[in-house]
Amino acid sequence: MRREPDIDYAATAALAEEGFGAAPGTFTAEGLRWLYERAFTDGTTVLAAHADGRKVGHIALVHQTVTMPAGPERAVALMDLFIIKAFRSKAAMAALYGAVERFCRDEGIRFIVAVPNGNAAGVNVRYLSLVEAARLEIRVGFGGFGGLGRRVDSRSVAELDPADGRALLDRFCGTEPGSLLWTGARMWDRLSKPGAGYALHATDDLLLVSAPRRDRRAAHTLLCALLPRPGATPARRDVGAVVSAACRLHRRPLFVYAGINGGVPLPGMLLPGRLRPSPMILQLRDFTEGAPPFAPSRFEAIDFDFA
Repeated sequence: MRREPDIDYAATAALAEEGFGAAPGTFTAEGLRWLYERAFTDGTTVLAAHADGRKVGHIALVHQTVTMPAGPERAVALMDLFIIKAFRSKAAMAALYGAVERFCRDEGIRFIVAVPNGNAAGVNVRYLSLVEAARLEIRVGFGGFGGLGRRVDSRSVAELDPADGRALLDRFCGTEPGSLLWTGARMWDRLSKPGAGYALHATDDLLLVSAPRRDRRAAHTLLCALLPRPGATPARRDVGAVVSAACRLHRRPLFVYAGINGGVPLPGMLLPGRLRPSPMILQLRDFTEGAPPFAPSRFEAIDFDFA
């Protein structure tokens, strides 16, 4: 088990498809490069498993910054954990997770965070002692009709001048404790995902980041983040206005929201537990002994690799 200094993205994409049993094209060199180098600004550490002279698996530790009452804290998000089938074993999993814990302790990382699928949730608990910090709400509804009386500035990210985009985002990026740190520059990098189709919708007090998406059920508008202007308290009409603007821009009236956000009235209806497509839980480990349980104030699709 060792740290991978230089990532061969094409080879890693092919190996990830083998490890996850994914369809060709699910992982791409371009997509992995964006996720590991730009999505969360602080870079990524890859710990790779080797056997018989070849790489057989890895885990990506995507570096993030969490805002806390006393100031920013370093964190890593667990992503893309796989070991190809011929080399899977409890010992291999324990070695990979053990390398994660040693890295975090050696580097002074305070938090490990993860939003696992159904297979990984229990494994994270068993091998790395992660606990459930929050259950993300999944909400659905139809937009395109509300928001009368609220002026909304809607723009496609692809059409925005980078300087103008960063300036717009800066108005709505704050340092609220219990959330990931976002600035205009950091969020602009996050929205550079190839082919994602992100758009921004702003009233005076609220910014929505949206994207067109399609799953096995239907095409929809994904509500990636709801960001209040620091010091503002957006009203439900603000939320309705930006959601409707997003649905109109993407021409997809069905919308989906996944996350938690204590700063805004959340749109849509809560999806019943039996219909949830995945656990959608935020898992966490805090390496600070005796610290009170972490209480996230905002964690949405933009904060992990769902959007």
